[in-house]
Amino acid sequence: MLRATAFALALLGVFSTPAQAAGLKATQSVELATVSLSADGSETVTFAPATDVEPGEQVRYRLAYTNDGAEAADRVSLVMPVPAEVTYLEGSIAGNAAQVTFSGDNGESFAPREAVRITDGETERVAASADITHIKWVFAEPIAPAESGAISFMAVLK
Repeated sequence: MLRATAFALALLGVFSTPAQAAGLKATQSVELATVSLSADGSETVTFAPATDVEPGEQVRYRLAYTNDGAEAADRVSLVMPVPAEVTYLEGSIAGNAAQVTFSGDNGESFAPREAVRITDGETERVAASADITHIKWVFAEPIAPAESGAISFMAVLK
């Protein structure tokens, strides 16, 4: 069992913006995903704060942001690490960014998901989900004063 505090500490991400984006504030959270089946067989996913998480359960790492400044935040990029205790869940990226890239080398380099490569000894291969260490969202449009949004990804506890 892994406590949410360990998740929260592992989520200390890089918040990268230029100086004129000083009003941009962000709040990180880790939520346990619960899947429910309705009478018609459709699935509904709900999220609650992750207090206790068991291996195999899904969690959502979420970063909510708001521009509390008087000016637009321009050239914003947000980076979240994928903690070693979890495996990134393919196709789970959410958020209104122009470009999302991934890293398999602890944030040293970023590329589109299908282009992330890992070197194992003398062989090179496409990174598996478990190899993803960081995810980066780059916003093409400025974030206006009072504008809010969120980015997130899902993962499975190892």
